[in-house]
Amino acid sequence: MDKMKTAAIILAGGKSTRFAEDKLIYLYNNKPIISYPINESKKITDNIFVVTNEKEFEKLKNIIDVEFIFDDPSLKCNGSSRGIASAIKNVDADYYLIMPGDIPWINSIALKNLLEYAKRTQYLVSPIVYTGIVSPLFLAFPKIYKNDILKICDEYSVLASRPSNFVRGNKSLLIGSYYLTYNPRAFYDVDTKLDFNSHTKGLPRKIILLDSYKYFIDSIENLKIGKIDEAFKGFINESKIYRINKLNSLELSCLIDAFLINNDEKIQKRINLLRKRLGRNPKEY
Repeated sequence: MDKMKTAAIILAGGKSTRFAEDKLIYLYNNKPIISYPINESKKITDNIFVVTNEKEFEKLKNIIDVEFIFDDPSLKCNGSSRGIASAIKNVDADYYLIMPGDIPWINSIALKNLLEYAKRTQYLVSPIVYTGIVSPLFLAFPKIYKNDILKICDEYSVLASRPSNFVRGNKSLLIGSYYLTYNPRAFYDVDTKLDFNSHTKGLPRKIILLDSYKYFIDSIENLKIGKIDEAFKGFINESKIYRINKLNSLELSCLIDAFLINNDEKIQKRINLLRKRLGRNPKEY
């Protein structure tokens, strides 16, 4: 495949469990939901890819006209992380723009601004969609991050496989949505049909450069060689950075990692508090 300047990659491998039917082909304002990120991406680049699995492909192939990439089973990460890694492994580009497929309010201005921050700074960039919430399913980054993301997928998903690992494991720039879009819902995805009538939570005005990736990497390395206490301390130190910056979603991911290797009661209480603050139901670890 010839090298391209910018590749827009749309994730379309979810199970739509909470939506109760396939949300990507669900008609919103008479258009399939997945058509919104595709159409907005076309205003930025001609190089658009949908990464999916065989089951979703059968549903999507006659609805959208783009190039498909399939999840790579050889990659050790799972879920959305595998989708992201599969796509960048198979697409050669100078810049990558990643987004979920269930974002009916997205606009090209928001996507272009996210990409421009990555081009200007040469960092991996992700939006702060509302107070305390980073959305790592939206990523923009230069090619120099490609190998690191693949490595995080294959070597650093030993505890949990989640897209936030890509933010935590790299030098990342988090941009409040105020600097990216005029529409507070632009980066909102759809989990249930109730989300179509959900209220927005404003446009955060923070810009945060995260340089805490060494804690994440060192903790995983220590865990792999059996230095459990050192790994635990590293995750706690990492979580303090997110707490200071009021990045609740990243702090939650970090503390879950810490709890998985040390069932500390104080950590459990903090996890429960963060879940409540984020409006999330208790989940399995």
